[in-house]
Amino acid sequence: MVLFAAALFAVLPLSTDIYLTAMVDLGRDFGVDVAGVQRTMLAFTLGFGLAHLAIGRFADRIGRRPTAITGLAVYTLASILAAAAPSLDLLVAARFVQGMAAATGPILSRTLIRDTVSAEGAGRALSKMGAFVGIAPLTAPLLGTFAAHLGGWRATIIVLALYGAVLATILWRRLPETRPAAVADAGGISILAALGQLMRHRVFLIGVAALAAGYGILLTWLTTSGFLLIGMLGMTKLEASAVYTIGSAGFVSGSLVSMRLAQKLLPRHILRTSAALLLLGTTMPAVVLWLGFGHWAVILAAVFPFYFGWGIGQPMAIAITMRPFPEMAGQASAWLGLFQQVGGIALSLVAAHFGGGLATPLTMALGAALFTVAVFVPPPKG
Repeated sequence: MVLFAAALFAVLPLSTDIYLTAMVDLGRDFGVDVAGVQRTMLAFTLGFGLAHLAIGRFADRIGRRPTAITGLAVYTLASILAAAAPSLDLLVAARFVQGMAAATGPILSRTLIRDTVSAEGAGRALSKMGAFVGIAPLTAPLLGTFAAHLGGWRATIIVLALYGAVLATILWRRLPETRPAAVADAGGISILAALGQLMRHRVFLIGVAALAAGYGILLTWLTTSGFLLIGMLGMTKLEASAVYTIGSAGFVSGSLVSMRLAQKLLPRHILRTSAALLLLGTTMPAVVLWLGFGHWAVILAAVFPFYFGWGIGQPMAIAITMRPFPEMAGQASAWLGLFQQVGGIALSLVAAHFGGGLATPLTMALGAALFTVAVFVPPPKG
């Protein structure tokens, strides 16, 4: 089940990371700058976030299996349309639909773990899932670079269509229905009523704030760093791919460390360790850029603590946020994902507004500060 959950969650990093090094080519093809290209990523993110309002309720009401298969089928079709888009506006529209369908993956991955793993073991299971998921951002930049070399940026999106089609087929054949019987009634709860219940839990608010800030750092890096690394610093696509790939290896390593820490430390202590690494991995890139260093290895060393820290912190934040809601796991996962996307969009727009460059790590540092504030809030008593 962890493998199924990881394969579903991987839809998100694949969809964002696979054309990181091809974004400059995309901009050149359509004659737009960083803000124009960012529209394709933000359209995906916006669609991804809005779909959370419905998918969680569908998963609780009609079941995990049909929701997963339907979502992946739509994702595959939207990917084909995006690859064939003749204009930037049509590409943005296709990416919006693709993002809506892709939301099925992370929502159901968290839900499958909550359905089948005890609350006490959820942190370890999510860390294990995170390690498997890390294969996606680990391989996506190099895969995207290779695909773009063969067929341009459109070929990178065709890879996403193939992934969606293959995964939908596998889940249709092998995924069992995991929805507990008690969840059927929760599916009848409206999305606003569900939100009201969730917002009464302080631990949910703390977890959502941490995840929104952390994802904001990540999305800021993903949507603007291509122009920083390739456009401003003059790196080759292979060098930029190395930064993304080795950085993603740090995320995988962090997830593996999180599995071990979950056996020894309280979740809040793990999150505070993650906060320190996020602060280091976002302030150091700003410092090295300000000092004039632009070699890819220096940038990688500076940003690596962020990747490692996010690998430690993300699964633990998800686990504690989902823990109080076994009877409405789908809706809890959906609202968690929506708030996370809002945080990502808000921070990335700040970096894009200031044109990327040094604004990219400075905006990331702001996100790290917000994450730190969230995880150092005292836990609720009892």
